Amino acid sequence: MNGFDLRPDSTGGFDFVVDGRFLRERVFEDADRAQCEVSLLRRGVFSGALEEQIRRLQGELPGPFFPERVWLYFCPQCYDEGCGGISVRIQVETDRVVWSEFRYDSDPDNENEAEFFEAEDTIPGLGPLVFDRTEYVDALSRTAKALGRGFVAFWRSTASFDQVSLGLELLVSRKEQRKTATRIKAGLQWTIDGRPLSQILQAAQGELPTGIRELSTRLSFSVVQKGPGGHQETGRDAIRFLLGEGSWPERPGRVPLFVSESLDVQDGVITTRVERTESSVVWNDFRAHGAGPEQPGHAYGPDLHYTFDRRQHDEMLLRILATL
Repeated sequence: MNGFDLRPDSTGGFDFVVDGRFLRERVFEDADRAQCEVSLLRRGVFSGALEEQIRRLQGELPGPFFPERVWLYFCPQCYDEGCGGISVRIQVETDRVVWSEFRYDSDPDNENEAEFFEAEDTIPGLGPLVFDRTEYVDALSRTAKALGRGFVAFWRSTASFDQVSLGLELLVSRKEQRKTATRIKAGLQWTIDGRPLSQILQAAQGELPTGIRELSTRLSFSVVQKGPGGHQETGRDAIRFLLGEGSWPERPGRVPLFVSESLDVQDGVITTRVERTESSVVWNDFRAHGAGPEQPGHAYGPDLHYTFDRRQHDEMLLRILATL
């Protein structure tokens, strides 16, 4: 039998661990994983959807389109099966669970469509995987309990209830990739437990003065850019500042996160203050700044306060920095 577990990965969610290796790494082995679909098992997702996903994985609910097929990886923007993703056939037996027929999947074109797939949709060399049912159910139950309590476990020896997980990924669905080339300016987007930080900040705009809200809406482009151009170094510097390597001379003690479509921090920027300890990294005091370094920052409010496990935070950033 294959070993089964669930642990947080670099996207900020829980991924399936098969025989000691993240399944997402095997599924997307030859792709840029920053652009690939993610697990639904993460905070920031509607609790009802999380419960349904756990029950489907346990064989208690049928799949959304085909009863024995369950989505494993979803569009990282909307977590909707209709955008396409990775599905698998799950058979729950008395003492074991079998995963087979891994495929790139999407919603059927019409309600009468049978379960037929193009040969190119099949993921070769993966499965069938056979798990001990007790180990399988225990791992799912443990993850559901951890998500329900609102913290990510397993990254540290002593679990902390206020820690969250950081991600930096290209939030684009497979459907969008097929239609048109991804806009370079989309950048690699910050996520907190899988939820885009830009969305969190927009929801918190009520804390800002009326005249600053429109500005903050425009500041939704990541400073971390992988495409060609002179703005790439701004992203590299931001990651280095987050890692505690140097300080931003324009606003000492702060780190730029989001800019406008011009990708120029001089045209306005959203920043955070970073505090590092031996075991954790804290982002707090998020502020929106107008054009020019002399413009004061306007605080979003004290509720936006995130504590990361330092190991997870730094490993993810170093991995991204090596690709820029």
